[in-house]
Amino acid sequence: MISRQQLLLWFYLATPVFYLLDIIFGWDLRISFLDDRPGWKFAYYLFCMGIGLLMWKWRILEPILGIIEGGVNMLLLTLSVLLPYYAAIEAISSGETVQHPLNTFSIINYLISGLFLFISMRLHGSKAGL
Repeated sequence: MISRQQLLLWFYLATPVFYLLDIIFGWDLRISFLDDRPGWKFAYYLFCMGIGLLMWKWRILEPILGIIEGGVNMLLLTLSVLLPYYAAIEAISSGETVQHPLNTFSIINYLISGLFLFISMRLHGSKAGL
């Protein structure tokens, strides 16, 4: 059976698979709210891959890398939920008709990222002194 630590490592190392699913099939499971900013999205994919490679190479850095990525992920998750709703509220106040600000991939992204954020924080929080 795979440990939570290995699962987290492979989640980061699988970033190229998430990227390929995104660009080939449009299945944006990792960072759906940056669809309008492909440069930022690609930078995030590189960031996650870098985290995975650093964790794989230097296991001693795992607690710190987990906390860094967890913090970035928490910020992005918060923005991915709040910004579409703020935009919808602004559109409604202007009298525009709006669609639901979150789609299926946004919700899947939120659930996957939240799960791995939770695993990362549980595994690495105490090791990093938090």
